Amino acid sequence: MTADEILSLVLLLAVFAVAIWRDVNVGLVALPAGLLLAKIAGVPGEQALAAFPVQIVVLIIGVMYLFGHAQRSGAIDRLVHLVVRASGGRDWLLPWTMFLVGAVLSAIGTLPSATVAIVLPIAMRLARNRGMDPVVMAVVACAGAGVGGFSPLSPWGAIVRELSEKQGAAFSPTGLFLGLAAIKTCTAILTYLLLKKFIRRGARPEAPAGPTEPAAAQAAPMSRYELGSAAGIGAFLVMVLALGMNPLFASLLVGLVLHVVFKPDTRQVIGDLPWSVILLTSGVLVYVGVLERVGTLDTLARHLGGIDIALLTVLAIAYLAALFATVESSTVAVLGVIIPLTATALPHQSSAGFTALLIAICGVIGAVGISPMHLGGGLVLANTGDEENPRVFRWLLGISLVAALVLPLLLLLVPLGVGV
Repeated sequence: MTADEILSLVLLLAVFAVAIWRDVNVGLVALPAGLLLAKIAGVPGEQALAAFPVQIVVLIIGVMYLFGHAQRSGAIDRLVHLVVRASGGRDWLLPWTMFLVGAVLSAIGTLPSATVAIVLPIAMRLARNRGMDPVVMAVVACAGAGVGGFSPLSPWGAIVRELSEKQGAAFSPTGLFLGLAAIKTCTAILTYLLLKKFIRRGARPEAPAGPTEPAAAQAAPMSRYELGSAAGIGAFLVMVLALGMNPLFASLLVGLVLHVVFKPDTRQVIGDLPWSVILLTSGVLVYVGVLERVGTLDTLARHLGGIDIALLTVLAIAYLAALFATVESSTVAVLGVIIPLTATALPHQSSAGFTALLIAICGVIGAVGISPMHLGGGLVLANTGDEENPRVFRWLLGISLVAALVLPLLLLLVPLGVGV
């Protein structure tokens, strides 16, 4: 490796180390590090910034602009209320109602991290009120957000698509979504059954600690804003799925119409947009773009590609992804590094072959999202009582570590099945 390539890897490790050590947004560290690397390696500034993900950033803004209306109007609470009522008082169904809500919200375009932030506090409140173990509820609820996380309408799906296209790798977005959704659902069911068998049941409280459903959604008539935002999401889905319109344009158009008609507080609308995710995505992808210009990804890919058996290359990348995903709180950051590396290390794949590779790699990345170092795990702990926190922390960390160790081997069956 050249000195510039070694420096690029050292800087990459330093980016993650500083972000974890000082709890700084990875994008805030990666962006100046990428520009510094470009300066040292002689990459012109305009070439370094050419990797700025304009379409992804605007898509995230558009989709979250639209779904912000649904959150502010109470339509999301209404959806949760309806699904909880459908459980009919059967406690074993409650985790799966949260799973279903999370899967639907993520699949139609909500950022999975936003879905977790919406669903998990409600799920943990339900667990407390019904005397359910918080670990069981948390694992299933977070899995639901991951089921829809790689849909063709999701920002995660858009990130994978853009990164793959830049490397000239073709894949099936629908196949990736359905494959990962099936794997996530199966692992959620298996984890649920194992936890129910081995984990101690939480003590049922003597009296409910509060309402089991969102207060704004309890039996109140739907407001005009709530009806309008629900209709807006329906219109968005029709425009994208039936009419084939660009989701970026459709989400911005519907969001703007709702804004003009119902006139929410513009400062709140702007403030609620996920700027931290946008900054993170931009910083990481700019740095990855500089890595490509310097030649680091090609060198790493040659070393990995030098392994005689392609499946061992997949396994090495999967364990690398598991390591990154276990210690890094952002799935976007991990995707930004791992997807280009996969495409470069295993070139000339058929569409089915590369789809299988993505299912294996992204399945590993998504499986450790319950780690206490991720948003999901952090929200679980934030909504757990002080007396339960140490136990819940140990379980969440243990589950994520077992997934990181076992899943790369199990998911190797996917590319093996298509002959990679």
